[in-house]
Amino acid sequence: MTDTLLRVLSNADLDWMISCGERQTLGAGHGVLHPYTVPDRVVLVIEGSLGESFAAAQGAVDDALLIDELGQGELVGFSPLLDAPNVTAVKALKSTQILSLPIAQIQAKLAEDIAFAAHFYHAIALMLADRLRRLFEHPGRVRFWGDGAGSDVLTVFGELRDSDIDWLTAFGQIETIPADRVLLQAARPVESLYILLDGQMGLSAPQDTFNPLALCFLGLEASTPGQPAFATLTQGSMPGIISFLDFRPLPVTVRSQSECLIFAVPRQTLATKLQVDDSFASRFYRVIAMQIMAQLQAMGMRLLEPGKPAAMDDEELDMDDLHQVSEGAKKFNWMLAQLGVNGHG
Repeated sequence: MTDTLLRVLSNADLDWMISCGERQTLGAGHGVLHPYTVPDRVVLVIEGSLGESFAAAQGAVDDALLIDELGQGELVGFSPLLDAPNVTAVKALKSTQILSLPIAQIQAKLAEDIAFAAHFYHAIALMLADRLRRLFEHPGRVRFWGDGAGSDVLTVFGELRDSDIDWLTAFGQIETIPADRVLLQAARPVESLYILLDGQMGLSAPQDTFNPLALCFLGLEASTPGQPAFATLTQGSMPGIISFLDFRPLPVTVRSQSECLIFAVPRQTLATKLQVDDSFASRFYRVIAMQIMAQLQAMGMRLLEPGKPAAMDDEELDMDDLHQVSEGAKKFNWMLAQLGVNGHG
């Protein structure tokens, strides 16, 4: 069970969801989401559980790989809110009570109520981080998924306002990380928001069951140099973001593969900003949710088809996507200029 919604949403937010939602009971095997179709409803699990599976292609539900079990308090169907494709099939694993909310009503609420938007995107980001964490901590499931996608990064930065970038550059600082240096160690807390400005970093994970206390206190971190990287982070990526969100020990190690420039904003500084500025918080949490969902989908597709590229190459960017990428490129390069860093992308 997750109490994320109850911890993050206000009473007014919860009352709105209750008033707009439709309560239903689903029988075991009932389909909730179908892969490569656009969901029209967000579903909250009240009691019971849903199975989430990745599918290789539209209509390939029978070949879908069960990747996670989503219990009480979980949300599904929110990919349209993040401008992301839905690549999963979701069905009830047993008799399950749900609250179903139309996407259109949620989109309207997000647009008109900035406090609700800040809370709701925060909750989604936390849930996605928890799902990615479960994959990281599962022995044998972490496999190479390739390089970070530059277009995803630029799309994310296109979501930010100039004032957001101004604030980040005013309160953060640049650090140079030599090649083959650990930036973030598995099992340790993440104390800053990091943005990779230049260079490449690799993610690696413990090969055995994740035991943060053993990794931290028994010296098992000495084995991390020999762990193969299962992903490469590139310019614009945010290393360690899942543990920055939930304060829990990081399940992966982040190591520089070349000399890197990173931008760091202290956790407490950013936490204060997020508490007092709902407008900034709504955009920030949406950006983080978009990055985590991209990682989660890439990892899921690699589990499903380990011999194929993680990216969905058959999907073409439409004009809106291209505009967002262009805006993101401008804003990211402007951020680099503000920091006195030459752009390389």
